[in-house]
Amino acid sequence: MEKGHKETMETKCYKEIKRRIQSGEYEPGMRLIETGLSRELKISRTPVRKAIAMLTADGFVENLDYRGAVVKNSKVTKDNYIEILDIVGLFLKHTVHRIETKKIRFDQRIIAPKKLELEWQVQNGNKKAYQKYCRAVILELILLLKNEYYQQILVDFFDRIDQFADSEVRSILESSGPELVSKLSELTYAIEVGNYSEAIMLIDEMTEFQILSAYR
Repeated sequence: MEKGHKETMETKCYKEIKRRIQSGEYEPGMRLIETGLSRELKISRTPVRKAIAMLTADGFVENLDYRGAVVKNSKVTKDNYIEILDIVGLFLKHTVHRIETKKIRFDQRIIAPKKLELEWQVQNGNKKAYQKYCRAVILELILLLKNEYYQQILVDFFDRIDQFADSEVRSILESSGPELVSKLSELTYAIEVGNYSEAIMLIDEMTEFQILSAYR
């Protein structure tokens, strides 16, 4: 950690409880009792209380009547992920249709900086590099719909995956990343040159490829 950026006790506590929730050590429905966590983490109750409030705000914990703070069942499972893929595919098809009917000009150079960032991230061993790139390119395409509601839905989906994906979904994302980047490059090229039927086919291929990856 950089000098001068000391982590607060509540932040350390937040990260540790979050890690245990994401790893499955703290299962959905488990009560988070301040005194017990304080003893377990060897930290005073005040940072624990603040950490629980932060985790509640971020969707990892919920407060239930008569039970208090409990671990929320918010994980994105394989089945949840496939449902999200279908919606992403539908939105991308709407985008292609709008580009075609409105004769919108799309230039691949707009995503060139993102490709350079991807290459740098991969070289530095960032496991989420492919996931971040795919998110950025898809959102760039969806911008062409001029529909803030669709845009926000996808941002929320991607945030859920980033925060709450279980180990199986994370494995799918990591293993399918390079192929998805390749398919996205083909998709953006097809859109740029006006081959819209090819673009629709590529969207279906992307969705099918990830579904197959989920069940291998």
